[in-house]
Amino acid sequence: MKKEDYWILFSNFFLVLPVIFATLYHQWLYCFFAVGLCIFSPLFHWYRITDRKSVYFLVSRILDWLFALAAFIYMYYFIYHHTVGKSQTMLSVLLSLIVLFFLYGWLFGNYKKLHPWFHIMAPIVSSIILIVAH
Repeated sequence: MKKEDYWILFSNFFLVLPVIFATLYHQWLYCFFAVGLCIFSPLFHWYRITDRKSVYFLVSRILDWLFALAAFIYMYYFIYHHTVGKSQTMLSVLLSLIVLFFLYGWLFGNYKKLHPWFHIMAPIVSSIILIVAH
């Protein structure tokens, strides 16, 4: 494995942050999505590096994407229903910037260089959203 492969795997540890805050604030549906990401994102990246032709890669990729999509949709829903005024606007913009950062890195940027930063920034933003709403 290359250095950037280790970095993309290590950065998955940050996905634990939203699990902690979702548990603290009793946001069980978001906790479910966050736990799913904690499981399937590292598996997806592991199989992406080691065995792209396996059924494990395909299944972990699909589940990682589904849990990530559900988590982001839920965060927009959560912001809308649990925040007001300027905080609602700022958190929505912050979350949208994270989505745009992911899309840029995936479609146009250097995936191996930028994606680990997504693993760090997205959980931090999700945690901030949970904290600000409570």
